Amino acid sequence: MRRVLFLTLATVLFAGAAPAAPVQAAVPKIEKIAIVDVQRCLMETKEGRAAKKDLERTFSKGQVKLDAKAKKLESKLRDLQAKASMLSQAELMKRQQELMRSQSELQQLGMQLQEEVANKEALLTEKIYNKVSAIVKQVALEDGVQVVLVRSELTVLYASPKLDLTNRVIVRYDKQNSKK
Repeated sequence: MRRVLFLTLATVLFAGAAPAAPVQAAVPKIEKIAIVDVQRCLMETKEGRAAKKDLERTFSKGQVKLDAKAKKLESKLRDLQAKASMLSQAELMKRQQELMRSQSELQQLGMQLQEEVANKEALLTEKIYNKVSAIVKQVALEDGVQVVLVRSELTVLYASPKLDLTNRVIVRYDKQNSKK
């Protein structure tokens, strides 16, 4: 009985050690790769250029408000410095607190402007990126491309210009998204 058990165990162990037939890869062979410079798509499409101008206008309007408040604050500070020796201690403290409050408001306004521009940029970028992504998929399917990589200095060190779909994507984007 022990001998039968031993032979069975040995057979199982040696069968597992025998070289197996080559296993077919579960992942298909990649035959066609392309790249797209998404940053260029965002900046060079008509919609991307319009979004950039819109962001610049938003920032400029906010900057004008910031500059006006900053000038007003500087004026108050110069006025206080000129009259400081003539003011009572209580009045001097009151004006200094007003200046500090105005400076705090100016900083808050600056942060709000940065946040507004950043939020607007994120929304516009996401909108354009989603459209670019859909167009990249269309072009890839048409050309039988299996993998499309995002071209950037950090991800793609070199790629033949023949693999770059960026110009085609920009042209198609503008055709599909032009205002009629």
